[in-house]
Amino acid sequence: MNDRRSMQNTLLWVVAVVLINALWLNVANQSAPNEINTVNQFQTYREVEISAVFGSSSPIPAELNTEFESLSVDNANVSFSIKKDNQSEVFSWTGTLNDETPVWSGELTPGTYTIETVVDQGVDVEQRLNLKPFAAVQTAGHVVLTLLLVVLAWGEQGVRALIARRSQREPEKQAPEKTPFKTKQFAPEEDPIAWDESDSPWRDPIR
Repeated sequence: MNDRRSMQNTLLWVVAVVLINALWLNVANQSAPNEINTVNQFQTYREVEISAVFGSSSPIPAELNTEFESLSVDNANVSFSIKKDNQSEVFSWTGTLNDETPVWSGELTPGTYTIETVVDQGVDVEQRLNLKPFAAVQTAGHVVLTLLLVVLAWGEQGVRALIARRSQREPEKQAPEKTPFKTKQFAPEEDPIAWDESDSPWRDPIR
């Protein structure tokens, strides 16, 4: 019986480990969109600050989507580039409005980035940078969550064992002894039957 219960507990903890890691995997793959340029709000230079996640300096997966369109011109020159600290170039592209605009994807280490977008008059731009911040610590997250569940499982077993030991050490409370008869104490009182001298066994002799 104990072996069966132990096997069931182990199976439950394995399922818990798989479930919590699957949830973390889903969270790590979620993207956080950052609007760089829109039709109504356009700037040639946009600065993006990428912060470290949980103090980690690991690079963060990123993807830059850019769309150029125009309702007033048939063709125009367009370009965009990504620079770190406004110095080192990460990516750049130059083309025309009729060219297929590439989607850049890669990894960006924490720091300050400048996105430069240059277009001719009459061209609208839709630009969005998608970041996956938790993907930078995905492996560490799997390890930490698994270790926490293992520690929790061992802690639960330890608490149960401690409770069992304490219950064995506590002496059983003895029930009060019940006697079938109880001695009654009577208060001293006068004899209810009055004493009569005629009742004495020693009488005067009959003459």
